[in-house]
Amino acid sequence: MKFYSYEYLLSRIEVTNWLQISFAAVAALLLLFALFMSFRDKKTTKYRELSLIALLLVLVTIAVHINNYQSHKRIDDQYSTALRVIEQASGLLEEDKTDLYINTQAARDGAIIKTKEDQFYRIISVDGNILLEKMNLYNPQTEIVDVEK
Repeated sequence: MKFYSYEYLLSRIEVTNWLQISFAAVAALLLLFALFMSFRDKKTTKYRELSLIALLLVLVTIAVHINNYQSHKRIDDQYSTALRVIEQASGLLEEDKTDLYINTQAARDGAIIKTKEDQFYRIISVDGNILLEKMNLYNPQTEIVDVEK
């Protein structure tokens, strides 16, 4: 069973946002270049055609970007939920949040929290708060997924 660290979940949110920003910046630079070349040489039509093609490409890129943004937002919300559960559990267990691991990237009822001392707790959500139920796992085969350093 895989357990994800607090830092891993936090890093997944940051990577997603940087990819979106860099993709949009490249598309905008392409459009600016095409428009600059079009206005610089008004006698030929090849730059105007290039700018129209670039404009259409940017519009398609924006549409794809909006769709990707919505998908990534949903995934980021799942990671954020898991982060909030780890933060709440660290308060209840009086342990550092970096010493806790969760077995799912999207926290939900029935998820399992693992402590550094190999104690396991099942999560039960109640009105936005969590309730932890101590578990004894027989023959646990755990794998920790952490940030690559």
